[in-house]
Amino acid sequence: EHLVLTSAKKVPKDYFGSHLFRKPHELEKLLVEGLCQAGDTQLPHVSVVKHLKSFVNGDLDTLFPPEDYARVIAHPQRYNDDNPPLRMSNVVFPKSSTSRKIVLAVGPEGGWTEDNELDMFRDQGFQQISLG
Repeated sequence: EHLVLTSAKKVPKDYFGSHLFRKPHELEKLLVEGLCQAGDTQLPHVSVVKHLKSFVNGDLDTLFPPEDYARVIAHPQRYNDDNPPLRMSNVVFPKSSTSRKIVLAVGPEGGWTEDNELDMFRDQGFQQISLG
């Protein structure tokens, strides 16, 4: 339904200067190509957010209400954390929701920063999972 592209500490500073953000039709062509490869037909609505913290602490609840979406963040086990990440089959969905919707936060190459970004997502109810 919705794809949010955002900054993170490990995202290169020139990322949002890419020609894909200056020419939305180029981004749409790549999304269509990806849909063809995946065998899907629904083109997502794309939002570009340059400030992760303001999005997570602001518009996140509007786009993905916590009573409707299980919030999940993909990140390997944290250093000095005895609690391993969940498997997808163990994700807890909101009790009030009649459908099983997920918002998945996937970090940049190199992952989320553990002392800042990962904690910020956890504070917003994100469950840490491992896809490996």
